[in-house]
Amino acid sequence: MFSRNALKIMLDELGKDNKRFLGAIDKIVNAGTHVINSTEELKEELIGYDDIYQTHIIDLNFDYWFQVTNGTITYKRGINPDASFKMNFTKDLIIKILKNEISGTDAFMKGKIRVEGDISQGLRYVKLFRLFTKYLEKKNGKNE
Repeated sequence: MFSRNALKIMLDELGKDNKRFLGAIDKIVNAGTHVINSTEELKEELIGYDDIYQTHIIDLNFDYWFQVTNGTITYKRGINPDASFKMNFTKDLIIKILKNEISGTDAFMKGKIRVEGDISQGLRYVKLFRLFTKYLEKKNGKNE
């Protein structure tokens, strides 16, 4: 079983090495999209979320985007000029969010996350992240 403490230790180590961090983020996001696409109950949660969601990690100059179409999610690295929702934040903030030191909503309210797009799209983006973390907790147990 993968405990929450093990995740925190791993994230602390990744925070020290940008190249390893980017590789880990890429693997985590790929795994998350695979899990969502292969789990019927999670796919059903995406119905009506059709859109393109862009993410930019400012201090690492790393971009990726999701496209949701008919309950299926696609992940690609790079910039999608057709993205209607864009979010910008730092590596440190991602680590804090993954470690549950701050919520994405709190970070946004404190001005730590910059977004472009409709607030409803932002709420959908948050839901995508929560779907994946909820699945991981369910699969691995809610260990502290």
